[in-house]
Amino acid sequence: MVEEGPATKAEYPYGDRVGHRVCLAARKHGVLLRPLGNVIVLMPPLSLTMDEADILADAVRKAIVEVTEKG
Repeated sequence: MVEEGPATKAEYPYGDRVGHRVCLAARKHGVLLRPLGNVIVLMPPLSLTMDEADILADAVRKAIVEVTEKG
């Protein structure tokens, strides 16, 4: 289990719609995500390959960085 603390968890005001913005940014990387507030939901198919999982994780990371570092 991963512990969350100040270094790993950033809170954003709900009105900033960070989750929605991350989902929009992920589309540029060929990935569709679902936001639930500021939580990003990943729902890959059970047939997901390791290569596809890498693509998904990379796209999510890039989208989060784009949104949170640009402001």
